[in-house]
Amino acid sequence: FGNDRLAPDFTLRDHRGAPFRLRDHRGKVVVMNFWTVTCGPCVEELPTLDGLARILARTRPDTEVVLVSTDRDLATDVPVLPAGFRFKLLFDPDRSIVRGKYGTRLYPETWFIDKTGIIRARVDGGRDWTSPAVTELIDSLR
Repeated sequence: FGNDRLAPDFTLRDHRGAPFRLRDHRGKVVVMNFWTVTCGPCVEELPTLDGLARILARTRPDTEVVLVSTDRDLATDVPVLPAGFRFKLLFDPDRSIVRGKYGTRLYPETWFIDKTGIIRARVDGGRDWTSPAVTELIDSLR
């Protein structure tokens, strides 16, 4: 990605209303996905992001899958979310983080942040996040 850029810190509310501050998750690899309900590829990849979160919860507790929705609230996203999803879901309806701090304008976009808070990769577009190549990338950051 270049120049060992520190991921911009932020605080957003999760789907339960609790604050999530990125800096508080140092010591973990963070897979952070920016999305919106009106983005077809975003909605298509949600089950595989949930699958990745489930795989990592079992085998790599030092990793987190965090989805940042630019939608208004949980009620907007519920129709497309996998039942019992395991990823952390945050909301940035004014896009102050997604666009303002990360410069994202097209979705989905996924960022890989290492344990020290350094951005190591960015992936544009939808993917199958349960692919072994994804866990290999995560393992290289652990």
